[in-house]
Amino acid sequence: MRARTSERGTALIAALLLVALMAAVAVQLMDVTRFAAFRTAQIDQRAQAVWMARGARDLAEAAFLNAGAPGRSVMRSDELWLAGPVVFPLENGQVVGEIHDRNNCLNINALVAPDTDGDDPLEREARSSDIQWLRQAFLSLSLELGVPAGEAETLLAQITDWIDADQSAEPGGAEDRTYGAYAQPYRAANQPFVELEELRALPVMTPSLYAAYRPVLCVLPLAEQPPLNINTLSLDQSLLLSALVHEDLDPADAETVLFRRPPAGYDSAEDVWADPLMAQLDLSDAEKTRLTLRSRWFEMAVRVQLAETRFHMTELAELNEGGDLRRHSQRFGAF
Repeated sequence: MRARTSERGTALIAALLLVALMAAVAVQLMDVTRFAAFRTAQIDQRAQAVWMARGARDLAEAAFLNAGAPGRSVMRSDELWLAGPVVFPLENGQVVGEIHDRNNCLNINALVAPDTDGDDPLEREARSSDIQWLRQAFLSLSLELGVPAGEAETLLAQITDWIDADQSAEPGGAEDRTYGAYAQPYRAANQPFVELEELRALPVMTPSLYAAYRPVLCVLPLAEQPPLNINTLSLDQSLLLSALVHEDLDPADAETVLFRRPPAGYDSAEDVWADPLMAQLDLSDAEKTRLTLRSRWFEMAVRVQLAETRFHMTELAELNEGGDLRRHSQRFGAF
C-alpha cells in the first residue's frame, strides 16, 4: 500500500510540474505573440506616417507651384506659403506642413573658398573678396546674436577647417589631430557641410551656441551666398538684413525698413533702394545684388503625429528659372 501511495504521489507531483511548465510556456508564448502584434502595429503605423509625410510634401510642392509665385519675377510678402504652418487634423493625430525661404539665411558653405584651380585670376580675386565680406558679415551677425567675439572667431576657424581639404589648422581651428584625440575619435569632413547639425561636431559648439545660430544659418549645396529676398524676410530676420547687406545698416534701421515695407511687398528693386534708409547706404550695383525679389531655395517641412508615432521630413528644393522645383535632399526621422 505504501509503495502504491508513493507512486501515486510521485505521479501527481510530475503532473503538477508538467502543468506548471506548460503554463509557463503558454505565458511566454502569449508575451511573444503580444509583442509581435505590438511591433507589427508600430511598423504599420510608421509606414502610414511615412506615406502621409510624402503626400503632405507633394501637396506642399503642388500648392506652392499652383500659387503662381514660381512663374513671377517678384514674390510677394502676402504669399499663402508664407502664412506659417498648415495643420491637417487626423482621427488620431495631425499632419503639419510648412515652407521656409532658404534664401533668407547665411549659407555656411559659402564661408570657405572652394578649389579654384584653373579659374581666371580675376574671378578668384572677386570670389576671395566676396568670401571676406561674408566672413565679416558672419562675425557681425554673431555679435548681434550675443555671441562673444572670441567664440565667433573660433567657430569660423573650425568651420573653415571642417570644409577645407588641408590638415593645417586655422588659429583656433581643428583638424584630424584634434578629433582623433577624442575618446571616440573621428575626422574632419574636408568637404562642404551636408546638414547644419554637423556644427555639433565642432569642439567650440555647445547646445546654447547652436540654439543661437540655428535660426539664421543654413546649409545649401553651393559655395556662394544667395541674395536675401526682402519681400519674404520676416521682422525677426532683420539681423540678417543688417549683416548681409551692408555694415552701415544697423539692426534697428533694418527692422524699420522691413516694418514700413508695403503690405504686399516691393514691386521692383528700384522701390527697395528708394527707401531713405537704403538709399543712404550708397551701394554699388554689385552690392545691390545682395537683395532680390525672387527666391531660389526652399525647404518643405512636414511633421506627422499618428497615435504614438512621430515622423518628421524636410526637403531642400531649388526653384529654377523655368518655374520648376528640383529636389536636392531629404531628411527624415522622429521629432
